[in-house]
Amino acid sequence: MKTLKRIFNVLSASFYLISGGIILVFNRNNFKPIYRGVRHFMDHESYQITLRKLKADPQTNALIEARYNQYRPLDWDALKRLPEDTLGYQYAKFMNDIAITPVQDLPENGVQISPEVDYIRQRVRLIHDIHHVLCGFPATELGEMAISAFYVAQINSPLNSMLMAFGLIKCTIKMPARLPELMHAITFGWNSGLKSQNLFGIKFEEMWHLPTDEIRKQLNIEVAPI
Repeated sequence: MKTLKRIFNVLSASFYLISGGIILVFNRNNFKPIYRGVRHFMDHESYQITLRKLKADPQTNALIEARYNQYRPLDWDALKRLPEDTLGYQYAKFMNDIAITPVQDLPENGVQISPEVDYIRQRVRLIHDIHHVLCGFPATELGEMAISAFYVAQINSPLNSMLMAFGLIKCTIKMPARLPELMHAITFGWNSGLKSQNLFGIKFEEMWHLPTDEIRKQLNIEVAPI
């Protein structure tokens, strides 16, 4: 029975992920089918590896167990009043970009799996844009490919490895002249993820007042030349 369930989950996940990838080639903003596929893919070894990597880091595991800062709204006005070189100010500025989808409007919000996994997904999605700021990855397709490679290096993220694969397919079909540029972004993100301290267990909400350059130095983050 377990074998049949596993086969069903893999087939269901594959359908959503492949169809989602095809849709992404033509519509970069439609991630909904991919996130639906994640629900059926959680038993797969690739996701289990990622969960083990997250929990193996003591700081990250402590955040998960405590459900640190779950669903706590941010005071955007307070962040905007901070000095311009601080993480809080630069994060608020980054989130004003029209290319950024607010966390509450993300398509994966409607997919519930388990309290622990849902918290991890919510936490990772919240700090995703903070990682963009600190790593210097812009809110562009190249920036998303770079941060996807960063996540694969740090936590073996299967979702991000698939997003990179679909990104390469899309670039090959629609923008073949930009393949070298895309590969440079992926390579930089991968190498940066290997060098940097693990970024998933950091309480960034307690660092809003610190200069971003100071945080980068502390976490050994190299700013992307993208």
